Amino acid sequence: MSAIARTSADPMGVIAPTSADPSISVAQSSLAALSMAAAAIHFAVMGEHFAEYVPFGVFFSVVAWLQASWAVGVIVLPSRRLLLVGLVGNALVALVWLASRTAGLPIGPEAGAPEPASFVDVLSTILEVAIVVGTATLLLRGRPTPSVRRLRVWLGLAGLVVTLAMLTTWSVAAGATSEGEQGMDHGVHDGAASAERAGFARVKLGNGGWHVQPLVAASDAID
Repeated sequence: MSAIARTSADPMGVIAPTSADPSISVAQSSLAALSMAAAAIHFAVMGEHFAEYVPFGVFFSVVAWLQASWAVGVIVLPSRRLLLVGLVGNALVALVWLASRTAGLPIGPEAGAPEPASFVDVLSTILEVAIVVGTATLLLRGRPTPSVRRLRVWLGLAGLVVTLAMLTTWSVAAGATSEGEQGMDHGVHDGAASAERAGFARVKLGNGGWHVQPLVAASDAID
């Protein structure tokens, strides 16, 4: 029996692969790649959210593991129920992000205050919205998509995976670099303040660096 017949007969049954066609569809592979990329971003920023507020870290950890597990499931044992779970789950995560950037979350260190959007979280939300659209399309269409047997399909999927990997890596690295620069700026300002309080002055060098030297009192200079 074809995948279409199985889908119409059992709306919650397995949609692919079937015994007649065990190949993996383009849609399955694309959804898995999107979900893995979103999970990678959440894994990467999980630590800083734990440091900010433990419930935030727990939320990111749960979301990351669920997205990674869903990516495996959509390849190994895809079903309409699993697609529906992916649609609802990613939609909820995207809505939480939207609320945090507009009205602010009701909990956390800055409850009720909107957070600024960064490239890494915008990219993660775009990936989640793409998963929602993809799963909704599969659920509404109810028919199998082309398999990945053809070389051009493999090349297309490989390009998608490489692009997602590069975007994910770059966005996380850019976020880490930005935070590091902010920390260095704070360190310079804090060091300058303590140096001035301790009777030292900062002198800017020609190469853009700074040199700290002790202040000499007028009486010491005369002596």
